Amino acid sequence: MERTLEGRHVVVIGGSSGMGLATARAAAAAGAWVTIAGRDAARLARARELIGAAADARTLDIVDEAQVAAFFAAVEPFDHLVITAHASSVVTGAIAPLADMTVAAARAFMETKFWGPFMAAKHGRAKLAPRGSIVFFSGAAGARKLLPNHTAIGATNGAVEAFARQLAKEIAPQRVNVIAAGLVRTPTYDGLPEAAREGMYAHYAAQALVGRVGEPDDIARAAVYLMTSDYVTGQIHEIDGGRP
Repeated sequence: MERTLEGRHVVVIGGSSGMGLATARAAAAAGAWVTIAGRDAARLARARELIGAAADARTLDIVDEAQVAAFFAAVEPFDHLVITAHASSVVTGAIAPLADMTVAAARAFMETKFWGPFMAAKHGRAKLAPRGSIVFFSGAAGARKLLPNHTAIGATNGAVEAFARQLAKEIAPQRVNVIAAGLVRTPTYDGLPEAAREGMYAHYAAQALVGRVGEPDDIARAAVYLMTSDYVTGQIHEIDGGRP
């Protein structure tokens, strides 16, 4: 185990907020030089200030393959790639009964959460260190857990996990892992009315064994573990507070 990320280069796509920003800050605190990427230049600038001098920030729309290819052509070689970027399920309308969900909503969610990371891995691997790693993000609704109104989300998470397992075999000894996070308090849910959002958090906390929802730092610690644990690959790490 490396134990720290001292002197390593970590790229975090989705690093301007939420779990991505927390991961970028944790990596920098562990000694890494961090490049964060995202679509919103203003949010990236604020995130870079929070991370500190060890950070670089570049705009990137992960669903635009030409931008993804250009980003990785320009970025310096890196040791670890973490991809948290995806469109909010609230904004896209991906949380809904199948009968009420539009195909456009389901596609919009999968475009960012599966095809975006797929393209990042495809174009980024050439710059990844020989014994580096990739950390993808799926979610609680996947192969192991069934949640109401999560058909499109569950299918997308399952696709991410299957892709990661196969990729771990294909590119070994470079490592590939997935964080399947439970409910985490992030800007993803800012589009919900406050009462609905807080009610969702309270309902989840009542079911979780730890009695609370996740915080971005909970996930960031797991991401650092996966980057520094060189005996771990092809794994799906459920981090959900013990929710049944």
